[in-house]
Amino acid sequence: MSRRLWLAGLVSGAGMLAAACGSPGAQVLDTPEGRVLQYEGDDLLVLVSGAQPSYHVGDTMHLNLMVNNQSTGFVQVRLRTKLLGRGDQPVVQGDPVALDVKVDDASSADQDLLITPDLLPGDYTLSVEVPPWKLDGREFGRGATLRAPVRLDPPAGQ
Repeated sequence: MSRRLWLAGLVSGAGMLAAACGSPGAQVLDTPEGRVLQYEGDDLLVLVSGAQPSYHVGDTMHLNLMVNNQSTGFVQVRLRTKLLGRGDQPVVQGDPVALDVKVDDASSADQDLLITPDLLPGDYTLSVEVPPWKLDGREFGRGATLRAPVRLDPPAGQ
């Protein structure tokens, strides 16, 4: 394969992956340690790690939600994690996670999402909503939605 074709494929794939992320400043990174969803904007860095490209129906997603406060004030953030099906309808939804983060500090929480056995195999989307947050008690930031494609396979052993 020529170098030009290889680079064109790489850029094309990166563009498709970036388009799946949802909001400006959001991206999906496939690292040797796994998939990471990232949003950076308005002095806030949000990382969601532990996501896999595919799961079996009946599995549990084990996610780590981390917020790094790069601002000069105290930040309060709520994160809403969902698995979306057709038409972006939530089929699995975790409890909102609230994180309080001091100046130049980070805070994280683990969250498990059970992929219920009644879901059909197919293509889904992991969505993590970051609504506008509070900076020193005042609403701040434009908010964001991190999105990554997820494939559900039939239950293991079938």
